[in-house]
Amino acid sequence: MKKPEETTIQNFLEVTTRRELAQILGVEYKILAFNLYKLTDNIKYIEFEIPKKNGGQRLITAPNSGIKYIQSNLSKLLLNVYQAKNCTHGYVKDKSIKTNAKTHLNKKTVINIDLENFFPSINFGRVRGIFKSYPFNFNDIVSTTLAQICCYKGSLPQGAPTSPIVSNLICYRLDNHLLDLAKKGKFVYTRYADDITFSTNVFPVPIEIGNIVENNLIISEELSSVIKANGFSINEKKTRYAHKNNRQEVTGLIVNGKKPNINRKYIRNVRAMLHACEKFKIDKAAKEHFSKYNYKFRNPLSPVLSFQSELVGKIGYIGFIRGKDDLIYKKLYNRIKAINPAVKLSIVQNVSELSEQPIVWGEGKTDWKHLQTAFEWLKTKNKFTELKLSFENYKDGLEINNTELLKICEGLSKTTFHKSKIICLFDRDVNSINKKVVEKGKLYKHWGNNVYSVLLPVPSHRTFENICIEHYYDDSELMVKDKNGRRLFLSTEFDKVTRKHNSEDLIYANKNVLQSTFPKILDSKVFNESGINIALPKSEYADNVMNKVKGFDNHTFDNFIPIFNLLMEVVKHNSTV
Repeated sequence: MKKPEETTIQNFLEVTTRRELAQILGVEYKILAFNLYKLTDNIKYIEFEIPKKNGGQRLITAPNSGIKYIQSNLSKLLLNVYQAKNCTHGYVKDKSIKTNAKTHLNKKTVINIDLENFFPSINFGRVRGIFKSYPFNFNDIVSTTLAQICCYKGSLPQGAPTSPIVSNLICYRLDNHLLDLAKKGKFVYTRYADDITFSTNVFPVPIEIGNIVENNLIISEELSSVIKANGFSINEKKTRYAHKNNRQEVTGLIVNGKKPNINRKYIRNVRAMLHACEKFKIDKAAKEHFSKYNYKFRNPLSPVLSFQSELVGKIGYIGFIRGKDDLIYKKLYNRIKAINPAVKLSIVQNVSELSEQPIVWGEGKTDWKHLQTAFEWLKTKNKFTELKLSFENYKDGLEINNTELLKICEGLSKTTFHKSKIICLFDRDVNSINKKVVEKGKLYKHWGNNVYSVLLPVPSHRTFENICIEHYYDDSELMVKDKNGRRLFLSTEFDKVTRKHNSEDLIYANKNVLQSTFPKILDSKVFNESGINIALPKSEYADNVMNKVKGFDNHTFDNFIPIFNLLMEVVKHNSTV
């Protein structure tokens, strides 16, 4: 049975029966039928309320594991079909409240409108109608079944995995109509779920939106009619506007400045939580927090872990909005790390503008260790003796993935000219990223302002393209065991069907890690007969090589020469061209 991610859009759109639908959704037909038609609503879902930010209660309807699994698989299929418009920022890949807010920066007037009872107003008939219409065009049986999967008590439940994408499908026509209205009135329109935002530099407010009378915004009949015609109504209590000399907010972010920002009250709250930890220790701070301030969870099972998770989440959110190199975020980061060094948060170190040496930024938390060790070894062999490089050592073992590294490239290239070259070195494991980091006919790209991206060249002893830094070692070096008998494995060492190791008895790998078509490095999910993981983590392998631990102290690095040849080419490149 195929997984949803292995199903093509065409396969999905050709479904004509419930049995075919069940197969596409990755479940047996009897499982689908049982969850839809045998279980009662009170078993399918759990209802609970959470306080709203501005008072009142919000009803959350969470599906049980059975129907949730089916909904999750359906959601993945619908996301492949849905073509989001630029104005839509909620529940869309690579979009967020941050991208939504960016659209409305530095505008004379920002207008916020909330759609009332958003999910409950999307009823069974509307959902069924979506599946009967383009681009789905399903028959009555399939359309009804899909609506039954998505709906609870006749409408979309707030808490189901399918509700966000279905709501975007429902709002497709609304988005079209409001985009047309925005073009006509020369204003900007975006939508994040039920939060609608208009912004404009036109003064007074365009008549297509409405007009301001005695400091109140009166919505135009045209705008009201568009929203009503699309099956929604405006929550008058949440309709508001703000001129540029007042605080303007979009989905909770302030947009008066050059970039989206967080309300100062939010940051003060985080600082107060940290101060409580530092003064009274985290256990007492947690007890105080949940007894007096946290309105959602009065009695968590583990107050300390819950408090820490909430605090880390808030700091992470500040880093996401303000940037991982933001001074306020860095200070908060350092304080939470002092309280608990094991906390998982990212930080980007400032590049020293005083450095005379090009700086190499690698992926992951270990690439720099391999590169630095190889560079030092090659210099002892009188190679690259005139090449000057330094390697960015990410604080606290920060792991930068290829997407974040690409953002670093883009971000640093838009700042001032850097005195030393900044070189971002990318693995070859994501084709979509690979294309973005090179220029035609080259394995590197100049982004401007002395910032470069470089794609790892394929070493001569490898016959596949999906290279990561560990592939530069010979297989015999990769398979060296540490003092505990653990080592790195290659996926090609195992039979994909039986999961057994090809030569060593009683060693198995998890099926999910054996699906690649090339020799993938396995540093986890390899087990002995007792079910104990015997794979060596990449981070420990890198430390062993760098520290010349016994058994890892005779590695050679000739295979790394193509990397440094390429880096030398970049270093010599005239960045003013």
